[in-house]
Amino acid sequence: MKFPLDRNAALPTQSLEDNHTETAPHEMRSSYGMMLDQPTRRDLRGAILSIVFGIVLFVITGYPGASPLFTAYLKNHLGISDSAYGLILTLPFITVLIQIPFTLFINRFGQIKTSFIIFAALSKTLYFVLAILPLFSHQMSTASAYTVVVVVIILMSSFNWIADSALNTWFGAMIPSEIKGRYFSTRQMIFTVAMLFYALIMSQLLSLLDGWAFKYTFFFGMAALFGLIDIAFYFQVRPPEKAYLPWYHPGKKQTKTAFSFKAFLAPLNHKQYRAYLLFAIFWNFSLQISGPYYNVYMLNTLHFSLGQMTLMTQIIPAIATILFLRKIGQAFDRYGFRPILLLSCGISTILPLSWMFTTPNSNWFVYPLNMLSGTFNIGIELAIMSLAIFLAPHEARSTYLAMKNVAMSLLGFVPAIMLGGFLSDVLKDFLLQAKWTFFRGQIMNPFHVLLMISFTLRVITLLVFARNLSEPTAMSFRAFVAEANAAGQSYFDEKKRRIFRRFRSF
Repeated sequence: MKFPLDRNAALPTQSLEDNHTETAPHEMRSSYGMMLDQPTRRDLRGAILSIVFGIVLFVITGYPGASPLFTAYLKNHLGISDSAYGLILTLPFITVLIQIPFTLFINRFGQIKTSFIIFAALSKTLYFVLAILPLFSHQMSTASAYTVVVVVIILMSSFNWIADSALNTWFGAMIPSEIKGRYFSTRQMIFTVAMLFYALIMSQLLSLLDGWAFKYTFFFGMAALFGLIDIAFYFQVRPPEKAYLPWYHPGKKQTKTAFSFKAFLAPLNHKQYRAYLLFAIFWNFSLQISGPYYNVYMLNTLHFSLGQMTLMTQIIPAIATILFLRKIGQAFDRYGFRPILLLSCGISTILPLSWMFTTPNSNWFVYPLNMLSGTFNIGIELAIMSLAIFLAPHEARSTYLAMKNVAMSLLGFVPAIMLGGFLSDVLKDFLLQAKWTFFRGQIMNPFHVLLMISFTLRVITLLVFARNLSEPTAMSFRAFVAEANAAGQSYFDEKKRRIFRRFRSF
């Protein structure tokens, strides 16, 4: 039995009855603003608890980017150039092509849960290789160590892309569409609180272990261990075929011609999804042309310690996210993802130019900038991720997500990161000789050029591609602004009335 393509359409009655036969009426409880059965609540809870441990890997490594620790490992420990640094950061995005054959596999055989657990475990286990590499660094040349890192990242990211495709398809079946905004914001809130906790611990450990020869062994080993604990939680989560919104998978006889390259390109013929892809590709290109080099700038130009960089890049944005994420999730469900995405992108656009005013003598300016970044970038990330999942037809979600990941990686992330690294190396000597000055005698450097390019591209993306971005259930941006303005005016009017009443009571 095929499910309707419209994700908001009613599912076949028999499928839902089969899915919830194990649930008695008294087991229905309110969660995330709607009534859910016990197995669904357990699934959603398991997907949240897992990240309490899995976030340790992100704090330590910054994958798929680079944390301050990993940046220091590549730049200071291995001593690689900006171009080589940029190349390493593009590897996780080049390997996205592995999702094409994997999409063929799951369309024919299913096995999403099994695939996720196996390949996610392989990906996390490879961090143990990075952990033991420093133990042999005195016996290896820089070129040999660099080669090992490259091979590990290629394998690790290939396995991770398979796991990512499986998990996002799984999420599309697991999460009721009515509460997607609240659920993702709640999950992100817990994710962020855990990240804040671990980042604080890590910042202290980095100060204590500064100068210790084996600090990378310790941290990368912890990343691998906690990553495996993350995966263990999914053993108790129902597979997509038995989830709240069962993932449709036809029988083997029907799947012999279920996948073709034409089917893989189907998202490009889907008007709404094509507009989404264009926006997401260009927006991520504008981010990544400068994004990986913020850490390099803070490390080499602003002279922050690893502990300070952890504070700047992880702790401060996490605090901002915690303060505002619940409101963002409620806004997603009330207004839709599109208007919140456009508002957040508009504010985020000014951030690159603001970094032009940071110097070793005014590095305090990084604090408010990262506070703004933590407030609005999380709304952008959640909206882009959620639109990718919920704009896709239910039964073809894995194919649509694979196309999204391939397109965004090969057209957005990879060329932007490589161009940023290339420009950094090429412009370094030229700008050093030119000695162009601006704002209180600052000398223009390659990072400043990348910031100006990033700003320009963000403006172009909003003006050209945002207008075609659509979401059937979302409020228009104009209506959103009007309603938000009316709500704000009503709020302040009520405040004024309360103050006036208190004044009259005297």
